[in-house]
Amino acid sequence: MNQDLQNQVCIVTGGNSGVGLMTAVGLAKAGCHVFIACRSISKATKAVDYIRQISGNKNVEFLPLNLASLDSVSQFVDLFVARQLPLDILINNAGIFHQRGTTQEGFELIWGTNYLGHFLLTYLLLEKLKNSAFSRIIMVASDLALKPKTIPWNLLVKKHPSIF
Repeated sequence: MNQDLQNQVCIVTGGNSGVGLMTAVGLAKAGCHVFIACRSISKATKAVDYIRQISGNKNVEFLPLNLASLDSVSQFVDLFVARQLPLDILINNAGIFHQRGTTQEGFELIWGTNYLGHFLLTYLLLEKLKNSAFSRIIMVASDLALKPKTIPWNLLVKKHPSIF
């Protein structure tokens, strides 16, 4: 990564494992102040320690974020904004694939987590990003989505009781 990232403030969703973890390591090595956002405090603590050790950068922190809860997204943004830091890079990386269910608000779980949660996060941080010179929003996607041969539409429909 380029050294022109020195001292930039970054958020990486899903920064505790996989592509997100390696992205956070690279940003930390480049001198960024990195916030990893994920659900698990224990996984985040291990990831922060690992990133600090590998990068030598102590400016790596965790803020809790559950993208399956729009309330959690709002709380995350409130916590970040309270830090009174700029936001130079937002990396929307976190995602789930083989889970079923609904979000706290009743949306299909994968759609709510992978899309709605990131949309709201980006929307709520947009002013911060606009106020930071040369800010960037990066959306990470996996080729895992290319493997299914059909879309199980019936899983994406939430049944409601008839009101008529």
